[in-house]
Amino acid sequence: MRLCLAAILTLLCLVSPSAATEPGWDPRIATGQLDNGLRYFLHDSGKDTDPFNIRLIVHAGSVDEPVPSGIAHILEHMVFQTNVVRGRSMHEEIEALGWRTGVQINAVTREAETQFMLRTRPDDALDLAGSLQFMADLVLKPALEAEDWEKERFVILEELRQTVSVADRVSRLKKAALRSGSRYVDRPTIGTHAGISRTSIAEIRSFYQSFYRASNMTLIVSGRFDHGAARQALESVFGAAPALAAPERDYRILPLKQGLNVALVQDNEGSSSQVTYALRLPMPDRLTGEGQMAYLQQYFLTRLIRDAVQAEGAHHADVTESLGFAAQETTERRLILAFNARTDKHAAATSALVETVERLNRDGLSRNGFEELMKRARAINRSNREAAENRTYAEWEDRIASAVLTGSVVDDPAVRTARTADLLDRITFEGLNARLREMLSAEDRVLFYQAPGGVEVTLPSAASVEAERARWAAMAELPPREPLPAEPVVEAVAPVWPADRHVDRSGRMVGESVASDPEVIEWQLSNGDTVVWLVRETPDGKVYLSGQSQPGYLNRNFGSSASQAAVQLFTQSGFAFWTQAEFDLWAENQTQHWSIALKEGHLDAGIAAMPDKLPALLQIYAATSAFGAVRAEAVEALGDQINGAAPDHAAARRAELLYGTSGAADDMQALVQLTPEAMTGIARAHFEQPATWYAVGPKPGSEIRDTFASVIGAIPRKASVQRDIALQRSGRHVADVEVFSDDRARVEISFYAGLDWTPEASFLISTLTPMAQQSLKKELRNRLGGIYSLEFELEVEPDQDRVLGTLAFYCAPDRTQELTQAALAVLDGMPEIARQADVDKIRADIAFAEGSRLTDPNTWLRRLALSHRRYGDAGYLKRMQELGDKVTAPRLEAHARHIFRTDNIAVLTKLPRGAMTGPEREVE
Repeated sequence: MRLCLAAILTLLCLVSPSAATEPGWDPRIATGQLDNGLRYFLHDSGKDTDPFNIRLIVHAGSVDEPVPSGIAHILEHMVFQTNVVRGRSMHEEIEALGWRTGVQINAVTREAETQFMLRTRPDDALDLAGSLQFMADLVLKPALEAEDWEKERFVILEELRQTVSVADRVSRLKKAALRSGSRYVDRPTIGTHAGISRTSIAEIRSFYQSFYRASNMTLIVSGRFDHGAARQALESVFGAAPALAAPERDYRILPLKQGLNVALVQDNEGSSSQVTYALRLPMPDRLTGEGQMAYLQQYFLTRLIRDAVQAEGAHHADVTESLGFAAQETTERRLILAFNARTDKHAAATSALVETVERLNRDGLSRNGFEELMKRARAINRSNREAAENRTYAEWEDRIASAVLTGSVVDDPAVRTARTADLLDRITFEGLNARLREMLSAEDRVLFYQAPGGVEVTLPSAASVEAERARWAAMAELPPREPLPAEPVVEAVAPVWPADRHVDRSGRMVGESVASDPEVIEWQLSNGDTVVWLVRETPDGKVYLSGQSQPGYLNRNFGSSASQAAVQLFTQSGFAFWTQAEFDLWAENQTQHWSIALKEGHLDAGIAAMPDKLPALLQIYAATSAFGAVRAEAVEALGDQINGAAPDHAAARRAELLYGTSGAADDMQALVQLTPEAMTGIARAHFEQPATWYAVGPKPGSEIRDTFASVIGAIPRKASVQRDIALQRSGRHVADVEVFSDDRARVEISFYAGLDWTPEASFLISTLTPMAQQSLKKELRNRLGGIYSLEFELEVEPDQDRVLGTLAFYCAPDRTQELTQAALAVLDGMPEIARQADVDKIRADIAFAEGSRLTDPNTWLRRLALSHRRYGDAGYLKRMQELGDKVTAPRLEAHARHIFRTDNIAVLTKLPRGAMTGPEREVE
């Protein structure tokens, strides 16, 4: 339903019954064009609490490259390098503003455009005029220096290295088949290794001069701002750009042809097998009357054709697993109808697809399906106006950008709704069938076979496929269908709960207390469980509940693999008194389900429910604990999966590196020996551990209180499982392991420092994470050009009383040692970096983030649990709101000096297979 809503929202904004109500931009969107040709769209949200977003679209992408090279994507990177008017790189400007790439500033290159996005916060470092000046300098004043390109080339090659995959290669082969004859075939947006390697700075400058023109750009501003000030700033910062003609880009429209193309889609590592028969056809301009009708008809036809094709699959079960259909708007004014057969019998499936298309042409669509879809379209149209009026400023920005890129408009909701209702009256079943037959008669066709690597496939000739098509079309009447075997009709009725299976209700309340500021109710149950309830209204009126028991899968009784597998299979298998099918049917009829997660340190049973539903859900939890069991078929399936998996040598090597023994790695083979009874016992042992129940929600009534007391209080508890926390060993250790089949490496660095854990310390230390991320990125990417992205995290671990740091990045195999040493140098320098931090900016960021986080009941739930675990009360919930004020440069420096020590560190380097020679390295 969400997909339907999104599609019809996009399509129905274009329809028009008469010239009097032609689509036009919503009057709340100010539109205009500067003398140099730059188009702009301004939407003022009118909400003083809103910041503003800026999006600049450069209408140039990979399809505009004279030869396949990746220049469009290269330029997306290069404009962030040295800037003519700023005198330094825009990366340095971003850092000086306290912004982060990927947060406040982002960019993306696609086939037909490049977008630059600026996302501000209230009272940000730059106002609207300053932000527009930043954007103008970014795209209009890059220096494009050769030295910058020689460094950034390696960054882009690293990005390319990370995107290489079987799925990506197969997708590009499919695109080459479906878009044959166009520039979309051999111009991936990220470029190719050869193209990136050979591209010169002169070619980059030439592409920039051809396409980075004001007349080839569109600017969108959405949020809270003054229209007059925005126009004045636009004129000031963008109006000085030269008035050059926009480039001709007719090639971006997929050229059509006559006849059939036949192609093979096959990758050496691919595993899928299918046949696709596709029709390529033109579509009219979206804003014309013809276009509005055609695109709305497409909405109906896409769904009705899909249903008809899927139903046809049952008649071809001997040659294909299934038949499918998809409609793709590949480029402007072009549509591809793709009929697919999942099969390894390519020749027979080809005939089945040709027959399916001909039968669809003869028989048409389902009238019942059309009438049901029409009802849905009318209902959605009636609700569209209200949905449009409730858009956020960011949603307005997205809608405007989408309209700009598809050649449409964002229309006034009231006008659009009336216009849509009028057009829906004009769409008839007969008219859709006529449009269907027109589309199926398209003369531009494609057939491709997709085959797994190493499988020999003989492609048919275009002539033979055309002959098959002509044979079916020439039949006066198609062969009658053989009736399908009637499948027995089994009414799916949820099983009845057994009369003799009821949860124990003998528990009782043995203690109760109430604290104020904040108001917290605490109950002690007769089985040893504790309930800690924060009385706080939630946005949706629900109670957010988390039952936590220690330990988690790190325990000395069973080991992590056995515990994780047992709990997962236990919760999936359901109740022992039903079959799996009966339990699954019962579960389908439940409106809410418990989330059971076994984590490193604890088992977490969570749910969010309206207060009147909670008592019944607590009984279901108790029933799971009492009557659950692991089924034999589940254990058998797990065994098959384990036996079919290759040993994870990298995981074993990492465990040995961190903990000094490979036994710390998951011993998956040991699971094969476990019986269903043994698995059930392991799961029950975890469910039997004493639990503390944390709740955030309205004040509990007597029914909730009584259910916790009688039902949860009656669950047998036994503290029988002991923690077994694996601690990273001290000292400096390094190891290499061969992993990859392609030319890439991955460096994984782990370090730790001791810490007396408190929630307050965790909060303050979390401010060091983005600081370290930015510093590492600045060194490894911006200065050395050795990586594209990195992963870094600081985690305060209560069970260990340690701060754990992890850093990982991909790079070229021959640069692992250089970049590892550079990363360690950054970590060593973090105390000085923390000392120089902009404390005011950090406090502002904390306040902004907390404003959003504290509206989420899950935040209060997590922090309630942390506070109670450390202090036995909810005092942290009061103190946490003042923690931003406690962020000072000396405190940050002290924490950094304590945490970022590299005397307890492990470095695992994953290399290509066959790359290891010589003795293992030492960490310098």
